[in-house]
Amino acid sequence: MLLCEGGVNRAGVAAVAGITIAVAGCGGSGGNATARYTQVQAVFVKYQCAACHPVVNPSLDLRPGHEYASLVGVRAVEDPRLVRVIAGDPERSFLYQKIAGDPQLHNIPAIGARMPQGAPRMAQADIDLINAWIKQGAQNAQGKTAGPAVPTPGVAVASPVGSEPPGPTGTSTIKGVVEDERHRPLPGAIVTLLLRGQDQPDGEEHYRAAATDARGRYELRQAPVGQYLLKAYASKRIYVSRIVALADRQTATVDFGLPPALIRNPVIAAPHVRRAGAGTTLSMTVTGNALDPNYTLAVNPGAGLVFELHRPDGGPGLWTRTIPRTLSGRWIFLAVDHQCDISEFLTVSR
Repeated sequence: MLLCEGGVNRAGVAAVAGITIAVAGCGGSGGNATARYTQVQAVFVKYQCAACHPVVNPSLDLRPGHEYASLVGVRAVEDPRLVRVIAGDPERSFLYQKIAGDPQLHNIPAIGARMPQGAPRMAQADIDLINAWIKQGAQNAQGKTAGPAVPTPGVAVASPVGSEPPGPTGTSTIKGVVEDERHRPLPGAIVTLLLRGQDQPDGEEHYRAAATDARGRYELRQAPVGQYLLKAYASKRIYVSRIVALADRQTATVDFGLPPALIRNPVIAAPHVRRAGAGTTLSMTVTGNALDPNYTLAVNPGAGLVFELHRPDGGPGLWTRTIPRTLSGRWIFLAVDHQCDISEFLTVSR
């Protein structure tokens, strides 16, 4: 399982809670039959979850005999405020929401993609089994609920609802923290705001950006009203997507956790920022496979802007973008592949 948006043959766990961000309500009552943990383990094996956890994403270990200690009562990474499995409460359990949540925005759930990623939705019988296991106390193979204490079960949070923003700026504010898999702050991470772009093959385009400070904090001011995507990136990690729905003059808190990327792909080199008449040409070399044509980026944190670089064939080689303005200060270059892996960050100062 993997915990991001975009990718192939991976799966994962995720959910969101709070006023401004949420996962859709999920189906499946779980029935009255006893759900044994050995049956849950069989579901993980059936969907080959351990192929990526911990082989690709070491923040979660779903190998036989290791799953329970990684799930029950354990804080999630992608949303640090959540718990992967809350005994008795599937609707607010990170695991259940990720496998059962409905798409919220342009076929993207509130965090990343529904799991198993790049594959059809889990069979309803398997989803119901996990629902029942959590409702019945998320017991281990010995019939006990182990692990640290978890919050009292509550009511699932309503899904975010909002219309398409009219533009990239507005009256609201988004702030939060970005952490690593051990819940330590990630300074120098980038949080971006995406809106719909008519010339984008997949519909979204990066518009705004903010970098985290030494305590992992970021703030996007003058954020637009409406419903749209946020994405968080950090050097050599796995990126995470979120959905936010903001009202006029609202301040939303959206936290991210980014697991380390074990695969060294993609690789970037030779970033350049050159004056081109009244504008600026941005370029860098990108190598690797499964490159994502919408996620090769140049970020100017001082201006709070991010630009997507392009290449006609979307493959390895030189990626460029000419923008009709000049921006001074620091530029951060990065690239992402379809498996959600982020390159290292390379910096150019002007």
